[in-house]
Amino acid sequence: MDNTLLYSIESFPPLRESITKINALCSGKNIDVKAFTRIIESDPVLYIDILHFSNAPRHGFRHPITSISQAISLFGIPAIRGMAITAALKAHPFTDLSAYGITMEEWFKVMEIQQQFLELWLGKKHPVILQQLGGLTFVLEIGRLVAAYVLMFTNNNARFTTHEPLSLLLEEKKVIGNSGDELAAKLFQLWYFDDTFVDALRYSMNPAYGLEPQTCAALMCTRFLFALDGIKPFEDIEPLLERFDLQSADVRKAYTTLVKK
Repeated sequence: MDNTLLYSIESFPPLRESITKINALCSGKNIDVKAFTRIIESDPVLYIDILHFSNAPRHGFRHPITSISQAISLFGIPAIRGMAITAALKAHPFTDLSAYGITMEEWFKVMEIQQQFLELWLGKKHPVILQQLGGLTFVLEIGRLVAAYVLMFTNNNARFTTHEPLSLLLEEKKVIGNSGDELAAKLFQLWYFDDTFVDALRYSMNPAYGLEPQTCAALMCTRFLFALDGIKPFEDIEPLLERFDLQSADVRKAYTTLVKK
């Protein structure tokens, strides 16, 4: 990565200070749950957004969730961390995705359905994979925002012509020099996100090179099916499922559940 790109990434407006504190807590082996809770409770933006997400009708809880402690016990720390990152992004000062021909609202909707899909697919039968991802499932398309910022910072007026994941990755490399995923992975590395999180993001479209290829393949399947320009046929990911020994029936069930909504 050349110095201009690195400087662009380093200048990207930081997420809220609360996220930095959360990352510091999550970097250790034993997370202080009480301290984690206090950080979120002390940040009104994270607090309100996490409770709003936790009480979404799709979760089907009979009684409202009224505290962060409740939310943590129901969803787990990795998921709450993902919700916190999402809340921080919603409050972020940079909101221009015009290079991709989409709005911030559309971008968040894509990531929301991607997260729902991974939760339905992996939540019960592969919880370890969700644990490893540490909240990345909430922000799979973060690279688009970082790449758009780099274009703005370098006065590059380029506009991307495709939303197909692999073609877009190649176009980003051609226009910027690195893919949006690579840029975002470097940014998250600078922000002291853990190595597993950074690696999964960097190789979410190149699973064979990741530390956990099967985990990266699950992300790639998700991004293929729920792309920036809409939902794609399930058959598109069947070769990928076979290659990385992922159970097709579980994936199809999650996909069908969402598509039928």
